[in-house]
Amino acid sequence: MTTWTAPDGSDINFEQYGGSESKPYLLLLPGLLGAISSQWRPFLKPLSEQYRLLLVDLRGHGRSQNNAPTLNVTQMAEDLSGLLDHLKIDRLHVAGYSLGGYLGLMLALSQPRRVATLLMHATKFYWTPDAVAKMQQQLDPDIMAQKVPTYADQLVKDHGGRQWRTLVRQASELTASLAADGISERQLRNLQLPVLVSVGDRDELVLLPEAFRLSRALPQGELLVLPNTRHPLQTVRTVPLLPMMQTFHTE
Repeated sequence: MTTWTAPDGSDINFEQYGGSESKPYLLLLPGLLGAISSQWRPFLKPLSEQYRLLLVDLRGHGRSQNNAPTLNVTQMAEDLSGLLDHLKIDRLHVAGYSLGGYLGLMLALSQPRRVATLLMHATKFYWTPDAVAKMQQQLDPDIMAQKVPTYADQLVKDHGGRQWRTLVRQASELTASLAADGISERQLRNLQLPVLVSVGDRDELVLLPEAFRLSRALPQGELLVLPNTRHPLQTVRTVPLLPMMQTFHTE
């Protein structure tokens, strides 16, 4: 277990693979309620042949701590920036799933010279009041334990038997904050880097028209639609996403 300590004392867990200094860095970010122990794993071996991989447990997720009372996307993005400073990584590619893609976008907006390319897979950008209400209904640990016990068991495995319920409640609050104070389309206008917006054709959370709209709002946005793919990352097959990543994440 390798950690970096944030300014508030929270230890942020990370892993690295593919150590050759001749390879470019690729940061792989998990989604909300995800962890690097269970997400992106099928992609590590093939990607490590081409990139130096960096995986990070988001604040309060997996083996990363959160000494703050809530989850805050600005603080989570600052964690990433601080870790990259600590590792002396000046430039890298970023691939994020769900909230991970959103955090990658925040990193690119705040430090455009640092991010070479960005993949946003299954990232919810447009939050309506109805979408927030629906998500918050789902983000109830008691309901999860009753209706989707397999998923609840996975959260216990990823985050711990005591922590997962707190994390789910904090995730619900985070969703509302994205709707109220999230990134606007106007902020995307000056983002001059290639961004690949990827979405499954059966994604229950991110609908195809939303993904198309986001790809067109980005000056260098592209759209990739994955067949027979729902929102969970485990439904993504390595092909065609893997070869697309290997082609897209180049300078």
